[in-house]
Amino acid sequence: MKLNKLLSAAAAIAAALSSLAAFPAGAEGLQGPDDVLSDGAFIYDLVDGCYTIKRCTASIVTEIPAVRNGVTINAIGDNAFANCSAISKLDIPDSVKTIGDNAFVGCTSLSEVILPERLEHLGEHAFMGCSMLETIILPETLTEIPAYAFNMCDHLKSIDIPDTVTSIGDGAFYECTSLETFRIPASLEKIGTLAFNEWYSIKDIDASANDSYVVEDGMLMDKKKAVIYRGLASIEGDLYIPDTVTTIKSGAFSGCLGISNLFVPDKTTVIDDYAFAYCPNIKKADLPQGLSSIGEWAFAFDEGLTTIEIPTTVSSIGSLAFANCINADKVLIPEGVGTIGEKAFIGCDALKSVNVTKSVTSVGEQAFGKTYDSEGNVIDLEGFTMSVFGGSAAHKYAKKAKVKYDVVGRDLSSIIFIIVVIALIIGVIAAAAVLMTKSRKSADRGAKKAKKKAEEKAAEENYEKIVETDKKKDNKKDKK
Repeated sequence: MKLNKLLSAAAAIAAALSSLAAFPAGAEGLQGPDDVLSDGAFIYDLVDGCYTIKRCTASIVTEIPAVRNGVTINAIGDNAFANCSAISKLDIPDSVKTIGDNAFVGCTSLSEVILPERLEHLGEHAFMGCSMLETIILPETLTEIPAYAFNMCDHLKSIDIPDTVTSIGDGAFYECTSLETFRIPASLEKIGTLAFNEWYSIKDIDASANDSYVVEDGMLMDKKKAVIYRGLASIEGDLYIPDTVTTIKSGAFSGCLGISNLFVPDKTTVIDDYAFAYCPNIKKADLPQGLSSIGEWAFAFDEGLTTIEIPTTVSSIGSLAFANCINADKVLIPEGVGTIGEKAFIGCDALKSVNVTKSVTSVGEQAFGKTYDSEGNVIDLEGFTMSVFGGSAAHKYAKKAKVKYDVVGRDLSSIIFIIVVIALIIGVIAAAAVLMTKSRKSADRGAKKAKKKAEEKAAEENYEKIVETDKKKDNKKDKK
């Protein structure tokens, strides 16, 4: 035990010494161009006369040098600091213009980072999973926040975005669950899918600097109020979506715990992915005729829903759309729905039966009659039965998934085929009967003709006999 402690202590001391030696003052710590370029803290690549940090090899660093061996460090490469979980603070020099993809992904202790004022490019997933990062200031040289750049930074409370930014990528701030305030930059033109998903703490969104967006009734919308991008977490009670809205974007109300009843207007045609996910207190969702699609995870984990009524105009229900709506005991799927995605109704434990119409042409795996056990494994939902049309997609799904089902009708094409076959059989039988009848009639007529001829012949022969007898009698008389 003591030996293990000593070894651990020695390892800790060695790591500390390596961190102290991380930044030698001159070229003596940097090996030659034919070898791996390293100074004990970083491995470098020489690109176009400048150094790119390829990998951080020190356990702990607090700053990155601007120059090494008289050569400027102008880039941090892809994955350079990935999973360096011991780094808590980092100062990046102004010489750095590029931060690559996944550069700081998984730096779970990083709470403070100073970005360079001349930064021109920030890579995708750059700070993804930096769960202790609380605040960050982006320089005015940036024009884009790429996909998932700050995904899962769940301690991030504020971020300063310059007005030069025109695009926020997909999932850029996905699962920033502690974010309280957000300012829309003046030049912003594009907000990517799931960029603002699962903002459980958002209290204020300021769009006053941008002419293309407006915040009204706690909802961030485009200027025409046709698209909703995000609702505040503070929304409570009944939520009436404005009559002008046609699209509710991905993650727009995800994590809004205070919504109790939802009313969507007739003009709304699209409810996007995650739009109302993790809203456990929604008891009623009044969806309009005219709605065409319900996205993936759209109402997932909405545990308050008891009745799910799909409008007749909906053509597709996305994967996991109503997953884990554990208290939903009634689901109405009308004629007109075409596709139902994978696991669309998985974990709806109160649901004991569902009727699936013949218009449904595709049913994804584990869509019905499945739930999870305590370890997260997919299992059969006890006591569940599907009512399906014979030969339909739902019928095939039930048989393949080994879900109990009742056949309530047959596919129309099968019925038509059976009717045609029966009609052909009847036709053949009728034709045969007619032929048999004609044959009998012909045979009867032939027999009658033969009989008549025989009778005529017999009568003729009898007449000839009589004539012959009379002739004989006359001859006898003449002789006398």
